[in-house]
Amino acid sequence: MFTTLPALLAARDWYPEISEAGAMSNVLRFIDLDQPLPSDFSALGTRVCLVIGITRNPTPAIQRVAQVLDLTLTTTAIDNAVFVTVSDLDNAMASIESAVSHRGRSAMVLAATLRQTSQLPLNDAIATEAAAYSTLLAGPEFAEWLGARSVKKLEPSTEPDRVLTSITGNTLNIRLNRKLRLNAIDGPMRAALVEAFAIAIADPTLDVKLNGEGSCFSNGGDLREFGSTPDPSTAWAVRMTQHPGWCIAQIAERTTVHMHGKCIGAGVEMPAFASHVIADPETTFVLPELAMGLIPGAGGCVSITHRIGRWRALWLVLTGATLTAHEALAWGLVDDIAPIN
Repeated sequence: MFTTLPALLAARDWYPEISEAGAMSNVLRFIDLDQPLPSDFSALGTRVCLVIGITRNPTPAIQRVAQVLDLTLTTTAIDNAVFVTVSDLDNAMASIESAVSHRGRSAMVLAATLRQTSQLPLNDAIATEAAAYSTLLAGPEFAEWLGARSVKKLEPSTEPDRVLTSITGNTLNIRLNRKLRLNAIDGPMRAALVEAFAIAIADPTLDVKLNGEGSCFSNGGDLREFGSTPDPSTAWAVRMTQHPGWCIAQIAERTTVHMHGKCIGAGVEMPAFASHVIADPETTFVLPELAMGLIPGAGGCVSITHRIGRWRALWLVLTGATLTAHEALAWGLVDDIAPIN
């Protein structure tokens, strides 16, 4: 739906339609911000639907409105985290419409979660993300994605150490070590990472260097484990007790992450907690969770939002867009670009 902000406010049209059977529609609103704007738009704070602005001329007045919206698209190059600059507005809108039409519940939960985590203290923000993610695990969109997959039953692993640690001087070296699985993060790896970071948490004299073996830093969570927790409350508890990103956040100022290759999902979310993230020039970044009926659940609704803003974070997850190393640097997702030795 494409409308103006005065019309949206007058109609108070910012709730989805939900049938008795639970079908959901009318989740997305596009707003023409180049039309006259009201002085009071505070009522938008009660919205449930996604509200996305469109402008070709991001004036200071539009920038104030864009702060409140979930995302604003423009064709104008502007260095402001509330905007995403695109070459074609129609194509960008179509991409968002397609994503929301297939995963409306997840998109709505995503936008609401990002609005909350961007304002909460770290611990509360992580708990909020964990609750939203765990809820979606029990939802129909994730069930649809899971049912369409053909995955071999996960057998007990005989892999060697998933995480390698060593200390050189005052540096704790932590290396992801599942290169044959592209450093996919499963339960044992999460536990090993938490154990490794605990060393630095206990010893404030240690700096931390985190990187990965093989062709990429990490391709995210091990998909073979998705949907394996018995219920949402257990899923929430796992995320609250085995959270490598939360560990990094506690030692962020002492942690440097070296990323390379195709980094996906948790392989982007976890490093973003560190205060110094270096990317190889060929590194790419993708957040694919919405297509699964989920949202980032390894801390990305907190870490990535903190780095690039909730508006650009929403764009990345809604569209599943691939970000290059140089684009990531420009947005602040990484701090430096350098070849990884």
